[in-house]
Amino acid sequence: MPQSQKLAHAVEDALAKDERTADISSLHVKAVGPAIFLDGEVETRELAETVEEVTKKVQGVGMVRNRLQINPQARTGGWREAHRHEE
Repeated sequence: MPQSQKLAHAVEDALAKDERTADISSLHVKAVGPAIFLDGEVETRELAETVEEVTKKVQGVGMVRNRLQINPQARTGGWREAHRHEE
């Protein structure tokens, strides 16, 4: 498994384990080297900031580009989308 893909999985695992971010349903994590790109929708700006905070704590993450959109109607209940990791 390429290093970028391993890093993306580590971020996904950290987000799934954190009780504040575990229920996000529309989130995509992409790693390019040590850079992490976060895309999708969350209900509040605070939640977007929490996702970024959790991501930054993952070992190997060098930078986070938070491109999450704020949508008060964003779904909750299991955030993992199909993996689309890219190098």
